[in-house]
Amino acid sequence: MSKLQKILTGIIAVCVVFFGFVVVRIVAAPNDTSVKLAKIPQEKQLGKEAYKDAYPLEYNSFMKNNDTSPSPTGYGGAQEGNSHLTEQPEMVENFKGYKFAIQYDDDRGHTYAGVDFKNTKRLPGQKGNCITCKSSYMYDVYYKQSGWDYASKPIEEAMGPIEDDQWFGCSTCHDPETMELRVYQQGFIDSMARRGIDVNNASHNDKRAYVCAQCHNEYYFMKEDGRVNHPFDNGLDAESEYQFYQSGQAGGFTQDWIHADSKAPMLKAQHPDFETWATSVHADAGVTCVDCHMPYMRENGQKYTSHWMTNPLKTTEESCLKCHDESAETLKARVQTIGDNTFKLQRIAGQTVAQAHKTIKAAMDAGATDEQLAESRQLVREAQWYWDWVAAENGMGFHNPDKIMRTLGLSIDKAHQCIEKTNAVVKGSL
Repeated sequence: MSKLQKILTGIIAVCVVFFGFVVVRIVAAPNDTSVKLAKIPQEKQLGKEAYKDAYPLEYNSFMKNNDTSPSPTGYGGAQEGNSHLTEQPEMVENFKGYKFAIQYDDDRGHTYAGVDFKNTKRLPGQKGNCITCKSSYMYDVYYKQSGWDYASKPIEEAMGPIEDDQWFGCSTCHDPETMELRVYQQGFIDSMARRGIDVNNASHNDKRAYVCAQCHNEYYFMKEDGRVNHPFDNGLDAESEYQFYQSGQAGGFTQDWIHADSKAPMLKAQHPDFETWATSVHADAGVTCVDCHMPYMRENGQKYTSHWMTNPLKTTEESCLKCHDESAETLKARVQTIGDNTFKLQRIAGQTVAQAHKTIKAAMDAGATDEQLAESRQLVREAQWYWDWVAAENGMGFHNPDKIMRTLGLSIDKAHQCIEKTNAVVKGSL
């Protein structure tokens, strides 16, 4: 063998070794997207610990929801005791006479769903319907046994049997027998059906939105039996939902409380994340909650869905850069700008609403009658609804900037109308 042949043989041998290694990495140990179905004993299906060994990547990422680090933008986050009432003092006035004026903290990660619920100062006097989105115990035990009966029971009785490990966990979103995504919150199912949508026969991609949407939405409790319902019939925006309540479509439910100062019949918005997202540019592109908040990750060649439901800016590469070609810094700056503008306008709206309540109270003190103030009370009710619809939503504008800004504009306009109308009443009656 000549010298040249020996060199070529050596090069070929090196190439065989190198490319053989590559083939082994790609073929023998691929980025496996399959998840081997594990049989979870029925008596343990409601807990989380039973899934730990069967689905370690998903379980370990879920436990990252214990993280209490601040939000990258400064809005939201999971710090214990981070109070909205301190950050936005106008809320104390706007919720006066209601339990949200006692305690209203930032939401923490899903792993805290049980402990924070049990420890809230707003809990006393509530009913069993409040656990509807806190644990699959509601569905797998209560609802399967007796429908909505649990909804009207005292909350202490309803949550009594739920063990610490059985609050929000794997079975809340997955069928424990098949691990398929499941939408079982019957109020959401019924409300979407009235819109002509069968959520349980939806595409897999739509289900990746609905499994979150069944709890991240605006809701109310039916007067007759306490069951959960949603004001989706007229549309998925603040104006349509307000009209739902105004028109009597909510049946016997007309208000959450009477405001302590203005005596206006008030509505409390919940967290309309689904409605905000539903008409957004991301929704139009088929991008769901899961794509941004629970992106695909890779570990040791295994592809899996992260169950750390967190701010996408904490997982920018996986959550954002798979679709966007801008830099991470550019994307963060854009999100920060949206958040900053939303928060500023939200504060203005909230403060203007608070002034409207105080103006009505001053008119009452000056002798204005209920009849004279009826229109003012309807105006402040509507103004606060629009403000609260945004303040209660978890995206600080990002889920749908156009819709959010329009809603805050409506709030400010209605609040100013209320103040002007009330002042006119006082000037005309004194």
